[in-house]
Amino acid sequence: MAVNGHVEQADNGDFSVQVRRRELVPADSPLPESWLPLSNLDLLLPPVYPTFFFVYEKPIDIHLKFQSMISALKKALSKMLIPCFPLAGEVVTSPTGEPEIHCNNNGVEFIEAYADIELRNLDLHHPDASVAGKLVPKRPTAVLCLQ
Repeated sequence: MAVNGHVEQADNGDFSVQVRRRELVPADSPLPESWLPLSNLDLLLPPVYPTFFFVYEKPIDIHLKFQSMISALKKALSKMLIPCFPLAGEVVTSPTGEPEIHCNNNGVEFIEAYADIELRNLDLHHPDASVAGKLVPKRPTAVLCLQ
């Protein structure tokens, strides 16, 4: 599901983030629908939503356009989801009331956003305060979400 032409803006103190486009990226090939129970350890511990923030250098190729890089990222993501199919699913409640992963190839939410701050000005030594909720999306039912 893509949201085109709609710009969401979140002002979070030091800088603001504009979401330009949201879409779900499914696996590159069809996957059978299935349900995976969570492990006993997952059920014992409170929900933990690990956050990863990766930064890559801009490629040296000066002719490479930004939209070409976005397309390459989405294509690589869709191929990665074939062997890692649970990541394209959702966390749901089973008929017994336990959380489980519904492997439905719904897709990974891919968010294209722009921030009015340069990376060198972010306090990456304290990422919870500087990027959490700003550059890292929050989606509690998704298994994976990329921005």
